[in-house]
Amino acid sequence: PLFFILGLLLFILIALPVLVLIYTSLVPYSMVPSAKAFSMMSLRHWNAVIKDPISILSLKNSLFLGIFGATVGVILSLFVAYTIVRIRTKMSGILESLSFLSFSFPGIVIGIGFMWFFVRTPIYATIWTLLIGYIATYLPYGIRPLSSAFVQIHRHLEESSKVCGAGPLTTMWRIIIPLLVPGIVSGWILMATMFLRELSLSVVLSRPGSEVLAVQILRFRLSALGIIMIVISTTLVALVSFIGAKLQPAIK
Repeated sequence: PLFFILGLLLFILIALPVLVLIYTSLVPYSMVPSAKAFSMMSLRHWNAVIKDPISILSLKNSLFLGIFGATVGVILSLFVAYTIVRIRTKMSGILESLSFLSFSFPGIVIGIGFMWFFVRTPIYATIWTLLIGYIATYLPYGIRPLSSAFVQIHRHLEESSKVCGAGPLTTMWRIIIPLLVPGIVSGWILMATMFLRELSLSVVLSRPGSEVLAVQILRFRLSALGIIMIVISTTLVALVSFIGAKLQPAIK
């Protein structure tokens, strides 16, 4: 009974929405599943999405924000987590509180704030505004796993490295970062998936030329584009998890 309930929940929460998206991407318009609906299925919507320049642009923008943005976010999270865990001062405590403050703000409120902040700057209405907004909003998703990973690394490793003559950067690159691989992978996956599917902030900050997948799907109800987003997110998660698993044995 337990496995049946679990399987039913997984089907309702994960499989069913995907199946509905696939179904609606194949029928010409919203239709109740029937023999007539199945006979009218075609790849017309998929062809329209693939040939639509705005959909292709939104796909490129989302990939850029997901991959490059998550990488920048993890690098920033690395330094913030190091400051919070290793440099125990009042300022580090304030930094920790500030870094998690974005959790209490709705995305649309942060988006409006960034919109008015950047409205008279050259980067307004560009993809860089989205990048800064995403990182500011979702930085805690990178800080939390890296902070947990830093706590598990004893200070003696850093002290031993310094005794042997290694500088701070060498110690970080040769000793600390290899031990942080699981935390880095977790943080990158969390940030990349959040960046790819982000909507509330994107609705406010995206403009012509900086469209992203989530906004494009919302505006035009593109089920085919939604399936593409799911495939991209799943592929990125699987690929980065595989790379992280391959790197871990090398540091044991």
